[in-house]
Amino acid sequence: MQRQHTIKRDLMILWAFIALIALVLAWLLLQLSRQGAAAQVEQASRQIGLSCQAMSADATRVRVTGVAAAQAVIDLALRDQPGVEGGFWDDGRGVYAYAFPTYDGSGVKRDAPSAELERIVATAQRAANGAALVTDVRPGLRESMVFAACPVAGLAGTAGAPVAWTLKRVPLMSARVLEQLVWSTCLLLGFVVLSGLWLGWTLARWRRQSDGLAARLAQAERMATLGRVAAGLAHEIRNPVGTMRIKAENALAAPAELRPARISGALEAVLEQTARLETLVSSLLALGQPFHVRPQRIDLRDWLRERRQMHEEAAARGGVQIELEIDQASLADGVGAVVLDPLQMGRALDNLLLNALAVCRAGGTIVIGARRLRGDRLGLWIADDGPGVAPALRQRLFDPFVSDRVGGTGLGLALVREIVEAHGGHIVLAGTDAGARFDMELPWHAS
Repeated sequence: MQRQHTIKRDLMILWAFIALIALVLAWLLLQLSRQGAAAQVEQASRQIGLSCQAMSADATRVRVTGVAAAQAVIDLALRDQPGVEGGFWDDGRGVYAYAFPTYDGSGVKRDAPSAELERIVATAQRAANGAALVTDVRPGLRESMVFAACPVAGLAGTAGAPVAWTLKRVPLMSARVLEQLVWSTCLLLGFVVLSGLWLGWTLARWRRQSDGLAARLAQAERMATLGRVAAGLAHEIRNPVGTMRIKAENALAAPAELRPARISGALEAVLEQTARLETLVSSLLALGQPFHVRPQRIDLRDWLRERRQMHEEAAARGGVQIELEIDQASLADGVGAVVLDPLQMGRALDNLLLNALAVCRAGGTIVIGARRLRGDRLGLWIADDGPGVAPALRQRLFDPFVSDRVGGTGLGLALVREIVEAHGGHIVLAGTDAGARFDMELPWHAS
């Protein structure tokens, strides 16, 4: 199950990266679309239109008549307009002033472009006749020419009124490259989007299949657990039933003079085995019922001392010593008070202590320990110096009916685990050089 969660997390991260790449490509596509041929021509048209109107306004303000003054106006209006050239035109003189302030050549360009004079004059005449701004585009193989002309404000409509004109060259080779890049980016974006959609569909399908598989796996685990419980229960019931049957048969088959004694022994055996069955049934009922934790505030030191005192007599009979190992530093300054269910946790500690007493030999030691852990957690442990747990049982030790102790039902540790988990904690069998140690980690304040 943990591996499934890891795979799902990795796939979700991959899907997030694909979505991020798609967003970046969409942004790049938007930026590139603004640099295409049509966009560049439109941008150039706006640029030279505004430049032309700026020249017209400056010419009106200074009442330009001479060539030198007109060229000064052009220089002033176009010096911050890269790639824009312009001049003035009228019916009498034609193009009589010209400048290209941002020309990349070594000197100042003052000669009007002869190849474009015809289109310049035509555009200027249209602007003069219409008394308004006129723009025109001449497409080409390598570059497009964008023209603009506007009459000088205040003089429009009069005979010989000057007209300001501007032009700009838009290279189409770079524009075509940009358009190819745009289409390539579109294809790449489409591929990324389709990949993301496919991955999303795969994730959805995988989730449905995973949920179904998890449900079937849980059902299989429940059935397997039920099978183990049934097998263990049958084994635990068969032994006392067999013992009672043998005792009863022996009593019935005994001679008349021995029958009363045999019957008395058989009844004692029946009572003993019945008590064992009652213990088994009680443990099963306790394990099968949900645990309702009723936490209350207790003093941890006093509570642990009480648990030790309850088992000191049995420990003394077996020659075993029970010690308390409480970390006074972590439980100092009044933080020895914890919140837990003393009855349920008492049952858990009693089971662990009874298991330890059952395996410890005379002269052995059992330790009940407590300390405060990081993150406001409580650590409890029961350790003994007995023979320890067989390696073959360590992985299944908390399963029902798993025990290597003679007379053990294998339900005690399963019950302990349920109680600890009901408190929001967990229990593990710690690795030790000798004996066995069970570590429990609980919230300092049970939920």
